[in-house]
Parts: sequence; C-alpha cells; structure tokens
Amino acid sequence: MRSIKTCLDNALIVDSLRVYYFSQFGIVKAVDDVSFSIKKNESIGIVGESGCGKSTLGTALLRSVPYPGRIVSGKIILDGQDITKMPVDEFNNQVRWKKISMIFQGALNSLDPVFTIGSQMKEVLEQHGYSNDQIEIIRDSLSSVVLEPGIMKKYPHELSGGMKQRVSIAMSLLLNPKILVADEPTTSLDVMVQSQIINLLKKLKRDRDMSIVFISHDLGVISEVSEIIAIMYRGQIVEVEKAYEIYKNPKHPYTEKLVSSIPSIKRKENKFEYLGEKSDLSGK
Repeated sequence: MRSIKTCLDNALIVDSLRVYYFSQFGIVKAVDDVSFSIKKNESIGIVGESGCGKSTLGTALLRSVPYPGRIVSGKIILDGQDITKMPVDEFNNQVRWKKISMIFQGALNSLDPVFTIGSQMKEVLEQHGYSNDQIEIIRDSLSSVVLEPGIMKKYPHELSGGMKQRVSIAMSLLLNPKILVADEPTTSLDVMVQSQIINLLKKLKRDRDMSIVFISHDLGVISEVSEIIAIMYRGQIVEVEKAYEIYKNPKHPYTEKLVSSIPSIKRKENKFEYLGEKSDLSGK
C-alpha cells in the first residue's frame, strides 16, 4: 500500500478516516479507518460492492455525510489543511466546490425540474459570491463538457440522459476545482454514453490538471479512468495498487474475486461465486 505521508505532489491525503451512522438500531461503521492519498493530476478509483462504504467516503470528502452519519475521527488534508477541523462557514466559502467538488450518485435526478439549466447554474455562482460574468462562466463550463450555450434555456426534461450527466459535470466544474469526486457517474447510462462520459472525464483531467476520485462497482469502467485502484470491502480499503497490478497480480482474496468476476471471452464458461460472509475474504 502506498505511503500517505505529506508530500508536495499530493493533492489530497485521507488519514485514518472513520465515518459512522448512529441509528436507533446501533452503529454502522460505513467507513472504518480508511487511508489513501492522491497526487496532483492523478486519478484514483474506489471499487467495491454496493454497501461497502464507497459513497459515504465520497460524501465525507465534501463533509456532506447525510444524517445520522458523521465523521468520527481521522484527517482529510487538502492544501496542507485538515478540512475536517475547519469551521463550516469557512469550509463552504473557501473549499466546497472551489477546491473540491462532487458529481453525486444519481446525478440524473439531481436537477430541479421546474428551473432552467442556466438558472440552476447561476444559483451555484451566486451562493459563492460570483455576481459578474456569470453567463460567460456558465458558457465556458458547458463548452468544456461539449454542450452548446443554448442548453441554459432548457429544462431538465428536455435533455437526454447523457446531456443531463454532462450538465451535472459542468455544474461541478463551475468554480474550477482541482479535485473532482465522481460517484458512479456512468450509472444508468447506455454503453455508448458511458464511453463518452469516461472520455470526457479523461480529457477534463488532462486539460484542467485535475485530480479525480472515481467511485464505482465496475472494475471495467474504473480501469479506463484511474491509474491507481483502491479496493474497498466492509468499510475498509483492503488493497491499493497501480491499475495493472490489481488486474495482473491481485493480493487480497476479495480483490481476486472481483477480478475473476469480470467476464472473459477467452474462458469457456463463467461461474458465479458467492462473495458473502461465508467466503474467506478477510485476507487475515
């Protein structure tokens, strides 16, 4: 596993992060002692099955963990500051969407159906004190995701699924953040549109010198975007390696199962394998 020591090349450092949900039925340790780092202009893929804590980790990076969850301990270091210790107003004004932003899971449903795309994007700028050149900023952001300025006058129901996803990406890029958290941005899209979105994210990463935390349960999609892959299992990251090492030489039992689950035209038959509690995937 890669070192998480503070380094000038690191854009983000997550150190021993714990995020728990406190409910009447008990405590759910959604993220339990997670550590990783991401360098400038690098992409890391967080991979794991549904319910392993991927989305909770993503929302924790923006301090947006839904109730009744909260960050219990650990550090999230951005530009040399532990953003978990920052006052809420300071974090909202100086960090959220400006230094780090997020494409939320279910982004296709995140747009308000009664407002035009332009008015929703203007609202984001106004909340962060941008009173001038709003139209120009919005046009530049839409252009970066290959959308025409005329989209501003349209309502969400007038757009296709792929166009809605591009609008969601454009909104996350409005304030030119250096880190983008993408939580399953290709979910519910057909294969052709998935490919377009993946290529778009790769281009944005290159053109904007941006780092991406790409969250997905699909190893095939992750491999197209991320140089580094972190395997998440039961709230913990059990393996972090370069993408080609994960595929060629997986070390953790759970990683081996994930890699073997990818269909191959070379194998004569593909068998389903149970990945539940009865399987020995602890790696201990």
